[in-house]
Amino acid sequence: MACLVLTAALAIPGATTDGECAAEDAPPAVVRRGAQVERQNATRSAFLHAWRSYATYAWGQDEVNPVSRLAVSSFGMGLTLVDSLDTMHLMGLSEEFAAAVAWVRTRLRFGEQEEINVTIRVLGGLLSAYELSGERSVLDAADELGQRLVFAFDSPTGLPYGTVGLKSRKRYNPTWSRGAPRASTVAEVATLQVEFRALSRHARRPPVYEAVAQRVMAHLREMSRLYPTMISPVSGEFASSDLTLGARADSAYENPAQAYLLKQWLMSSRTDSRVAQMYTESVAAITAHLVREGGLARCANCTYIGRWNFRTKRYEDKMDHLVCFVPGMLALGAHSGIHGVRGGAAARATMALAEQLMETCYRMYSDQPTGLAPEIAELREGTSRVAADSGARHNLLRPETVESLFVLWWVTGDEKYRDWGWHIFVAFERLCRLQDGGYSGLKDVTDRHGGGHNGKMESFFLAETLKYLWLLFGDGTEVPLDEYVFNTEAHPLRIHEDYRFGSRFGSLPLAEDLANDSPERPLFDQSVRARVADRAELLARTFPAAAET
Repeated sequence: MACLVLTAALAIPGATTDGECAAEDAPPAVVRRGAQVERQNATRSAFLHAWRSYATYAWGQDEVNPVSRLAVSSFGMGLTLVDSLDTMHLMGLSEEFAAAVAWVRTRLRFGEQEEINVTIRVLGGLLSAYELSGERSVLDAADELGQRLVFAFDSPTGLPYGTVGLKSRKRYNPTWSRGAPRASTVAEVATLQVEFRALSRHARRPPVYEAVAQRVMAHLREMSRLYPTMISPVSGEFASSDLTLGARADSAYENPAQAYLLKQWLMSSRTDSRVAQMYTESVAAITAHLVREGGLARCANCTYIGRWNFRTKRYEDKMDHLVCFVPGMLALGAHSGIHGVRGGAAARATMALAEQLMETCYRMYSDQPTGLAPEIAELREGTSRVAADSGARHNLLRPETVESLFVLWWVTGDEKYRDWGWHIFVAFERLCRLQDGGYSGLKDVTDRHGGGHNGKMESFFLAETLKYLWLLFGDGTEVPLDEYVFNTEAHPLRIHEDYRFGSRFGSLPLAEDLANDSPERPLFDQSVRARVADRAELLARTFPAAAET
């Protein structure tokens, strides 16, 4: 693809700004060592221990409390079961997978659930399981859920409401959200394009899922590249001033608003230059406004990503564990060529930043007495440690750091990332494993015994944390990152020619793009123009009261 150039105002260190790609040699091919079989088997055994706790004490429910061994119901969709389907398939757990698919086929029903936001977990889990296994009943469930979710997009702007009631047919945003009316989180708005694109293709119906997802993207393309946490589906305006890659924003960066942007570009076989430009501009803005170095007085000059309010200009030297997906995102983007030449200055600068942030994320673990990270780290003056924030010392078995370790290892072949992942896994085994109840998060990682168990084993521990560790200790061919895109919940979806820009199940130009196309040297042929017209008609039928954005 053509080199994407960052403007001088937004450029990250080392980026080209003169309109030409750096004429440098591509980096050498990545050399990865083979699978670490013992470590991979240990991770598989850990998954089975967690799964059997859920299957014994909470089968068909959303989660299990590993301390009380009681079922937890929140979504009403067998969340842990659905979220774990592709993990079981990848690990070769055929008996457990078959039993779970039978439950989906005979027991999973949509229509009674209220107050849910399920795209990345349930819809993504079903789609990934279908792609890996070919089980038609799993796709049927995904299609049914997708049809029931489309009405969330019936808003004046096309932006979805964050919460839908499948029984009441109400769409709304919860009481804690801000704005008038209440706003959706950017993560909710921007973490569905990959899933809806795949669903459009597999369901083989008129691609309404792809159409509504791209209507969201058309709106976001007109906005700032560094998104606050909240946005109104009514006005289309941002409803907060807080900029963070942590809570309530992380999925947007991993998925299309700023790094589902990267995933969309990869899924399009690297053909959608619009999302590529959005992504590179976003990385530059993140670097300019959120990335800091600690200097001699703070965390031994570690590199970190804090929080910033763009109205008050107040910056907080705190880094959520959720932010630790960023090193993997940056490394994958640099490796994939989204910054231009893979060995060019911009790609090298981005990879260097990824490696620096990766070290800080690992230090969130290694600097604690337990060897496990707090929910939020505080980068304090006067200490060389990456410390735990006093109000967030707990650990929830989160996946973001091991996700980035897997990506950094896959794109560099550096064995230290596997060793760091193993140290984290051993800490989980030592402090979080319960003899009869799976695994539990900890109350206080600054206490060398963990401060007691908090009774949380959320579905992402099986769907993401253990999956990424298992992949980290594999040989790199189980889910190759040049053939698959992972959604935010670690559900892999295969890249396909049908997702290329302008194709039937890919993103399309806007009507104004067609109007501005040169008649002498047109960029878009008649088949693309016909698909744009079909999309407009489809949206008009789906949302008769709203015009296409």
